[in-house]
Amino acid sequence: MKKTSLIAFVIFYSIAFGQSSNGLSPVVKSFLLPGWGEYSLDKPERGRFFTLSETVLWTSFAGALIVSHNYSDLFQAYAADFAGVETKDKDRQFWVDVGNYESMNAHNEEHLRFREFDALYPSENEWSWEWSSDSKRKQYRNYRVSSDTWALGAKFIAGSVVINHIVSAIDALYLQRISQIEAVSVMPIIHPNSGDSGLSLTIQF
Repeated sequence: MKKTSLIAFVIFYSIAFGQSSNGLSPVVKSFLLPGWGEYSLDKPERGRFFTLSETVLWTSFAGALIVSHNYSDLFQAYAADFAGVETKDKDRQFWVDVGNYESMNAHNEEHLRFREFDALYPSENEWSWEWSSDSKRKQYRNYRVSSDTWALGAKFIAGSVVINHIVSAIDALYLQRISQIEAVSVMPIIHPNSGDSGLSLTIQF
């Protein structure tokens, strides 16, 4: 999938670059920085729209990551205080398990019953936890889920940033093609044999 996207980008870049003899074409400008191509085509209103969208999206992306990180620091500190968790060098699955089980022993006992030996944690203090109360465990889980939710939101926003670049490039291509039209003529056509008639549209670039 990534390879296909890269090939499509290279083809798109080559076509767009070839349309201008004076450096980057408006299409490439807008692909690199939304709104740039519109400005170069003397369409500042459309350029401002894409520039503002880009600014809002990047600001939202940064904000979502910051909130997610803050929640991550919060749930780890909370687990250290109320479950005795050693927070250093732990992966995401560990933090999920901490929120789902009252203690490491409870976690291991359940996975032993299902013979899921690969999921067991070693009986060492480094991996041990035990919640002081079930309400603390649930509060911790809320913090962790909030962190994941904001991180997921950041991913969606990142996708919107990519879409904004693509849409701006398409808009610049449209504006560029429109600006290259020199004349449009419409002529009636009548077929003497059949008596049919119609219109012929000619666009001259």
